[in-house]
Amino acid sequence: MAALESLISAGNSLFWGIGMLIIIVGGGLYMTIRLGFFQFVHFKDMWKRIIDRQDSDSGISAFASFCTTMAMRIGTGNVAGVAVAIYTGGPGAMFWMTLAGMTNSAVCFTECVEGSLFKRRVDGEYRGGGYYCAQNGLGWKGYGTFLAAISMIGIGLFMPAAATNTICDGFRNALGIPMWVSALVIALIMIVVIWGGIKRISQVASAVVPFMTVIYIACTIIVLVMNFTRIPAVIVEVVTCAFGKNAVIGGGLGLAITQGVRRGTFSSASGMGESTPTAAAAETTHPVKQGMSNAAGVWLDTVIVCNCTGLMILLTDCFHTASGYVGSGDPSLATLAATGTNGVIFVQLAVTHVMGAIAPTFIAIMLALFSFTCLISYYYEAESAATYLFQGAEKAGARKAATMFLKIAMPILIFFYGIVKASLAWDLADLALGSITWFNMLVVLCLSGRVIKMYQDYEKQMAAHVDPVYNPDVLTFKGVDNDLWKEINAKKLAK
Repeated sequence: MAALESLISAGNSLFWGIGMLIIIVGGGLYMTIRLGFFQFVHFKDMWKRIIDRQDSDSGISAFASFCTTMAMRIGTGNVAGVAVAIYTGGPGAMFWMTLAGMTNSAVCFTECVEGSLFKRRVDGEYRGGGYYCAQNGLGWKGYGTFLAAISMIGIGLFMPAAATNTICDGFRNALGIPMWVSALVIALIMIVVIWGGIKRISQVASAVVPFMTVIYIACTIIVLVMNFTRIPAVIVEVVTCAFGKNAVIGGGLGLAITQGVRRGTFSSASGMGESTPTAAAAETTHPVKQGMSNAAGVWLDTVIVCNCTGLMILLTDCFHTASGYVGSGDPSLATLAATGTNGVIFVQLAVTHVMGAIAPTFIAIMLALFSFTCLISYYYEAESAATYLFQGAEKAGARKAATMFLKIAMPILIFFYGIVKASLAWDLADLALGSITWFNMLVVLCLSGRVIKMYQDYEKQMAAHVDPVYNPDVLTFKGVDNDLWKEINAKKLAK
């Protein structure tokens, strides 16, 4: 096991080095500039696109797609991930996490527009993803197969590790429930949900995501009000630590940046392609509309919810860092620091200041909702990759076998991940995220020129005060299923 952990750690060092900063932050800045800072110019429009409820037998509504995507985004990374970032990189990690969220919204927009543009109808449902984009948009069929294979394995089999382990850890901290018991319950519920397909997954996400997000933000607001006088000092603390100017409490400039970008990327999964399949599954009249909706999701996830977690921890001083700082917000912090314990326990201690003894249980329940919606979304991403790998009528049997394998293997692994060491669970998830992001971002950037032209088409129609509709007779590219888009927009194009 020690040899395996060392190998996984080496892989993370390779994938999460300076190159990741360049490809994610650099790619985000590039697209932000090329798209005229759309995430600020069209800030209101981004949020408006979320509530589009148009759907069909083949696709789900933009709202359902948004909730399904947010089910994946608002999860482990927003709670335990932020706590881990502060422990490892200091408060300054929050600064770089927020910056990464703003630029990552451009990356997410780009990949979701691509996913929607190059989607196909398979077995009566819209399917898309980085692998479809590679094959249809770039003509890289072999690369698409490779990307689908690592996506199915990484997202379906390794990404659930952190989410599962964190849920179990939360209930152990709050109620003393053995981790294997929580893992078993999660696995059983998972079986019920994923056997219902994308419709049931989106229904569960649409019901749970808005509720859990509002409750969590409300809790943060209460902490802000109760610690209002400390807010200026905390902001100064975050900024100084972000640039390595507070060695006592911070983790240094390098760690602050890498942890901030890593956790910001883990939280939003921008560049990894996780949101692309659900973007493709949406019934929309123009790919840019879906890109806007998903870009808003990154703001909600990384800029808003992650900062909610970070502010609760910092304002209550309920944390310690790897560099030696021990907060004064709770008497147990010294013991936690001595044993190196960190993660969701920071948030549970912080919320205790607001809710008292019930706080650990409240956070455990919220974390269970956050992380479980992540798990069901991971299944859909993996299923989409499997569908691509075995596309075509002649491979229908293999396609069904692959999805059956995922439906059986994921719950089994979820039980296993509930009882492994937390460090191994996080390292596995990081390895999956980092490796897939590298290969997916190549496709995203190579197709970015198409996205810019699609955005220009969208802006032209918006300037003419008409509801944007994609017409492949006016603008199209090699690999786009023109007949599919004409069918989707038949009524609007006939006017």
